[in-house]
This record gives sequence, C-alpha cells and structure tokens, in this order.
Amino acid sequence: MKKLNRETNGKWTQIDESNSNDVEALQNTLKELLLCENLIVLSGLGTSLCVKNRDGKKVASTMNDLWDAVKNELVEKFEKVVEKVNYKKPEIGDSIELLLSQCQISEALKPDSDVESFIEIAEKIIVQKCNYDMSTLDLTVHESFLRRVARRSARQPRMKLFTTNYDRCFESAATNSRFTIIDGFSHSLPQEFDGIYFSYDLVKRGSEGENPDFIPNVFQLYKLHGSVDWERQESRVVKNINPKRALIIYPRSNKFESSYEPPFVEIMGSFLMALRTPNTALLILGCGFNDKHIIEPIMSSVRSNINLKVAVVSPDLESSKNIAVNKIETLIENGDPRLCLLNITFEEIIKYIPDLISESETEQHEKRVRRLI
Repeated sequence: MKKLNRETNGKWTQIDESNSNDVEALQNTLKELLLCENLIVLSGLGTSLCVKNRDGKKVASTMNDLWDAVKNELVEKFEKVVEKVNYKKPEIGDSIELLLSQCQISEALKPDSDVESFIEIAEKIIVQKCNYDMSTLDLTVHESFLRRVARRSARQPRMKLFTTNYDRCFESAATNSRFTIIDGFSHSLPQEFDGIYFSYDLVKRGSEGENPDFIPNVFQLYKLHGSVDWERQESRVVKNINPKRALIIYPRSNKFESSYEPPFVEIMGSFLMALRTPNTALLILGCGFNDKHIIEPIMSSVRSNINLKVAVVSPDLESSKNIAVNKIETLIENGDPRLCLLNITFEEIIKYIPDLISESETEQHEKRVRRLI
C-alpha cells in the first residue's frame, strides 16, 4: 500500500504508516476538520474510481476512457469530425473535453449535420458510461465514509457534500446505510428541483408536549455538474431514472458558463456561500483541480476566510503541477496551519478518519438485519 506523504505540518514526504505518532497526527488533523461547526466535502472522479462491480472490475470512466469509448463507437465518423473541427492533439494527450469544445464552436459558426450528430451521440455515450447499475456495485467505501463523516451531532449543521460526479454512488450508499439526503428535490412525485428545499430539514415529533428533535444521519447533497437521473422538462428539472437527455454539464470548455444556468446557479451559489461561512472545514477528495469555476472560489476563500480549514486528498499531489495545488503547498511551507495535503486515495483515507459518534443500538441492529437479508 502507498505510504502516507507528509513532511512538515501538512506537507508530504514518505512516512512509515506503522509509526503511531504520524498516524495519530494525521487522525488529529482530520478530527479538527470534523469538529468544525460547518463541514463541506468536495468530491471528484477519484471517489468513484474505487467502485467495482460483482466481478471485481472498476466501473468509473476517466477522460481517457471516454475518449476511447466515443472513438470506438463512431470509428469513421470520429476521424471525419476530428478533421472537420480542426482538432489538434494537445501535449498532455487526447482530450474529449477539448474535442467537444471545438465541435460546439464549429457548430455555432458553421452548422454541420455530421458534427451535430457527433455531439449528440458522444453525449449519450458519456451518460451511458456514468450510469451504472447500482444494484451490482460494491459501495462499501462510500458507506464507510458516510458513517464517519455524515453522522454529526444534531447540534451541528448538516454536512454539505458537493460533487462534480454524474453518477449516483453517494445516493445509493446513503440508501444502503440508512442515511437521508436533502438534495434540492421535492419528496412528492415527480421529484422536482427547487433550491428552497436545501433550507428544509427533518425532525421527529415525540409525544404531545415534547419538542421535536432533529433526526440523525442526514446530509445535504449538491451535484455541481448535474446527474444521470436529472432531466429538464420545459421550465422545471425533475428526477427520471431513464431521462431522454440527462441534465449534466458535459465535459467542454463552457463549463463555467453552464454552471451559472438554472439549476446549477443555485447549487453553485450554495457552494460559494458555504466557503465564506466562519468556522468551516473543507475536505477535498479525488479532485483534479481542473475546473476553474470551482477551484478559483476555493482559492479566493483560502485567501480571505481566515477560519477556513482545508484538507486536499488525492493520490497525484506529489507529482502535480497544478497551479492551485502549488499555491497551497507554498502556503503550507510558509507556516499556514489551516491547510493540509495528503497524497493518498479516497479508499485509503477512510481508515484514518475518526468515528466521532458511535453507532446506536438501533443502527447496529439494522446492520445485522441487512447482512441477514
């Protein structure tokens, strides 16, 4: 297993994880985050790469996988469109995001039936590659994460989980673990999006005369780039397990503009507001730091919100040349105690996250019953 990377307070170097002092220091860092009054989690593709099906095969697709899937499906039309939109392979390798961006620009300037149909088919393939059969997946890692992070004291605000992933891994893991999600959609059918629902919460009424109590195991889920089960129907957004066209922000250069259209503008607004809230911790998991419309607000908050604690967890930090990561590294080297960089995967970090609230007898019984079934 990859060793934990840590050098000074928050920076990485090779450390033997069998060293109890180092492990304790890491756990204390994570504990400080969880104990903050407001907890934000930002998850990216890295949190889905650990998901496997019953055959033990990983199901999540990287950008390279999406490029290959579209190319293999379209073959001759693929090469034809690449030539029509004057696509040039970048130094870092082929990019489906760049190709779709150039297709969109070409279609706007000079409409072409081949390019138009290519965009439509490519988008369908992307949705198919991200729309897994949830009943066949092992979501143990996600379930364990929710049990450790989302089970907060009722006196604290609910954990806010923001994700750029299109898939439904966290939703299914929440169902398996008996968590309740507040995701901006109504509880009546059809489930319709309205930002006002994020301000709602769930309470349990006792006998007459008793004050209602907030129920445990509730968290808020914000899907920054949409979901494979979202669909726009005229002026409203509803959940549909088989949408005609999934409402997601497809990988292309206009992601910034798309994020400020309904319903994404409300979700993005919630993200910006959460980052500016005092006594807040931000745990970033498996993000590539490539979406400027998300990273720039984070870096702005790091500079201006003195109470914001940030931990970045990703297995590629040590070799990263990302500007934002390098800035955080520089701040750490200059003694900023609020920041932490952990060169480790999503599944590896789970065992170091302290379980601050032990399971109740009811939860233990429900777990035994589920295993029996």
